[in-house]
Amino acid sequence: MEVLLKLTPVHQLTRRDTNFPTLDLIYQSLSTDDIRQFQRDLDDEKNVGQQQFRVGSLKEGLLDYCPSENRRHNTVVCSPILFVSVVAASLAIAISSTYLLASAPIDALEYQLPRPTLFEDKSVANEQLTNGERLLEDQIYGPESIAVNKNTGLVYTGLRTGLICEIDLSGEPKIIRAVRLTSHENCDGSYHSMPRCGRPLGMSTKAVRNILIRNLEEVRQLFAGATPASDDDSTPPTRYLNDFDFLPDGRLIISESSTKFDDRDFIYDLLEHRPNGRILEYNLVQDKLSVLVTNLYFPNGVQAVQGKVLIAEMGNARILKQVNLTTYSPSSGNVDVLVDNLPGYPDNIRVSGDGALWVPLAATRTENDNWLAVRPRLRTLLTMEFQIDLESGKLLESFHDRTGHISEVSVAVEDGRGNLLIGSDVQCYIGRIKL
Repeated sequence: MEVLLKLTPVHQLTRRDTNFPTLDLIYQSLSTDDIRQFQRDLDDEKNVGQQQFRVGSLKEGLLDYCPSENRRHNTVVCSPILFVSVVAASLAIAISSTYLLASAPIDALEYQLPRPTLFEDKSVANEQLTNGERLLEDQIYGPESIAVNKNTGLVYTGLRTGLICEIDLSGEPKIIRAVRLTSHENCDGSYHSMPRCGRPLGMSTKAVRNILIRNLEEVRQLFAGATPASDDDSTPPTRYLNDFDFLPDGRLIISESSTKFDDRDFIYDLLEHRPNGRILEYNLVQDKLSVLVTNLYFPNGVQAVQGKVLIAEMGNARILKQVNLTTYSPSSGNVDVLVDNLPGYPDNIRVSGDGALWVPLAATRTENDNWLAVRPRLRTLLTMEFQIDLESGKLLESFHDRTGHISEVSVAVEDGRGNLLIGSDVQCYIGRIKL
């Protein structure tokens, strides 16, 4: 069952050209050579016009990248649910083989989460998501994060195929532009293509004025894979940057879901259930990257709001809050729990227009979770969306879909026109529901 909750009140790349507004995003698996070539293309207007940007729609042959239904089922990693099932079967077989267990990519830890919090009448199943629209169906693949330009109403998202799309949803939904930061071919969003083609993740259009005067080359080098996050040699370098937000003074808060696995192997980190995640801060003035919070279990979405940083700790099914924004320390001791024992695993949290928090639950918790948790195995993944109060953690609303019409929700963003746009890491559409 899909559910959307509402709770009460990096590769970070900056595009500054005439075609796109300032758009900030985390882009996984992008080489320095790719960035250098793209920078050369940016400097050559003719090259940009002919090679980097293509205008049109799927019907005109622009984006034939979303796999067919049959192909989706044959892709190595398309649906986390499918992948979990396959890996679960593999692990069951591996139990009988000492060699396979010894060579497993994870070192799973036994654990047990408390029973999910019951939100009483506010979490009663409904059909809010079931009645939603599916926009640009089969024209886009994996719109994991969504950003809306409040001035123009245009929508931006990144796809599993490595494309960054500018979309107009004001009338008939259409893709206005698409840009790829690599020149590789066969970027179909499959497991094996992602290291070559890259994967756009968290993105935002609310850049702080006069802060992002940096070219792609500089930002890419800062957040390149294996970038030191501290002067301490014992601190792991960056690996899997996932989401980010800006503090009022221009500093960047960045979630690093894992220092052990990258995006295409995210399920390994969740299965291992070890505190491989952390929160980073980048000070643009000092050009310094620091570790703020360590020992987190797959931190995913982050939001800076009302003097605090909110963190979706996916592995522990809870929302954390960090206060004292001027006195960070590399410790998990200054983090409190805002909402504990969610009925699912939170993804890209976003602040709503009325100051609440949208919490997409990319996977719902079931009775089997703890049984599997104490036997380092896999969990059954589904989805929800809640809206939660920022101060009390009280549940305001929950949206559900028991049919799979809108599923595997990764983000929910208000479009400024009374709608909620819903993204997914693996689906081939953007969902839209009326608020």
